Amino acid sequence: MEEEENSLDSELPIRSMPKHLPVPSLPASGQLPMTRSYRDAVLYSCQQHTASQAEQQKTVSIIDALGLQPFAMKDGLGAEQNALAHPSVIAKLSAGQVSVFPTTPHIRKRRHDEVEETLTCTCSPVPPPGLEHVLSVSPYTAVLMRRKYFEIDDRLSELLNHDWEFLPHFRYACSKALAGCIIFNTKSCQAVIANTVEAFGRTKMVDVHRESFVVRKGCPVATSLPPPTRTPYRNVWPKTLSSPEGERLVIGTRSFNALITSSLRLDARMDASVGGTTLSFQLASTQDSLATKIFLDAESVRVALDIAKNEEAWSVSDSDLICQLRQVKTHFDDPSTYYLCRASSDFAANHPHQPYTVFSLASFDQAHSGDGVAASRIFRLVGNAVIKAGSEAKLAKKAVEDLRGRCAKSGDVSQEIDGILSLFIEDKSSIPILGNKELNKHLEKLAQYLSPYIAKANKSVISFIDQEFSSTP
Repeated sequence: MEEEENSLDSELPIRSMPKHLPVPSLPASGQLPMTRSYRDAVLYSCQQHTASQAEQQKTVSIIDALGLQPFAMKDGLGAEQNALAHPSVIAKLSAGQVSVFPTTPHIRKRRHDEVEETLTCTCSPVPPPGLEHVLSVSPYTAVLMRRKYFEIDDRLSELLNHDWEFLPHFRYACSKALAGCIIFNTKSCQAVIANTVEAFGRTKMVDVHRESFVVRKGCPVATSLPPPTRTPYRNVWPKTLSSPEGERLVIGTRSFNALITSSLRLDARMDASVGGTTLSFQLASTQDSLATKIFLDAESVRVALDIAKNEEAWSVSDSDLICQLRQVKTHFDDPSTYYLCRASSDFAANHPHQPYTVFSLASFDQAHSGDGVAASRIFRLVGNAVIKAGSEAKLAKKAVEDLRGRCAKSGDVSQEIDGILSLFIEDKSSIPILGNKELNKHLEKLAQYLSPYIAKANKSVISFIDQEFSSTP
């Protein structure tokens, strides 16, 4: 019998996961596909892509009457550029390498100040196809043109779908990859930039705060899982989901869903949406999601790829660790609550530009005393302890007693802090945080009490973001 088992084992193809998965590089020149149609190429060549339908049709008719045709070239950044020429000229250009330089009419000599302004002009990256309309109408074009963007491709879609259970460091790479991305609904011509993103794992084995997959009244609740139909990006699905708190803008993959907790409309001047809900931009229908393009920030992707190559990575960055904790209200006894997988764009790199959480609220400068401050500092203690000590993290009795002295004599917050102090039995100077269900009960109630304080603090974030995007290069 033993010989039969050994024989069977020898026939089985035993394979293990590769130690190092291939990580894509940033799209290089010549890798970006040409995506413009004949009509769009004509309109782009004449810079009429934002004109009225009547003007666009007039332009196309004139070009056809002249016998000209559009042709495509790729610039040094790999972006498609279009121009017009006679078919015979296009044939000659296609036959070999071509140098392109402008032929300009003679113009009057400029004044000294005009020449100086031209010489000191900073050239901006060319926007990828599909993003020109957003930049042509955005009040923030000057700021956005400092950045380089490119559309999600199959390689990056694959990266966003790697299994977090086997590749836990990818949770940090994925959240960073989406930080600062532009989400553009081509159907409504509305666009937002995702300034802060919080990533949540797909299953309860990976993340206790995962999106719920439940059936209510015989119907599965809507989720951000990519549909089985063909989508613009392979297993990457932008969507608005309804929740008890309001409408949530998310980007879903098979491995995680990314909640956009701070965004700014780019096609119109509006206040930023800061917090878990997004009212200024919604993808309410499947048609909206199918019509949506996602452009990633090149610098965010570069950092994300570096993280993906580092199996020892345990955070998005080494700075502001407490600000990388997600805004949650439950399960403070579970290790996954303390995943450092919240990432922000370069526009929101500084902590005053990021939404506040129960862990970071203690940093809010405009609050100096009271129950809210005491409660927020307890969460600061808890968050810092878990980040530093992991499973050995403890909450010190002396620190809690000091915060109790800063509270009102009675009230909801005081009652919960008294409840925490009652857990220090037999003269214990500290209690464990992870796995402590009794402590968690009190922390969950304190988190609920902090909601209005967080909402107030987030109003200041709106002002900081407005200031950042209103600045000139």
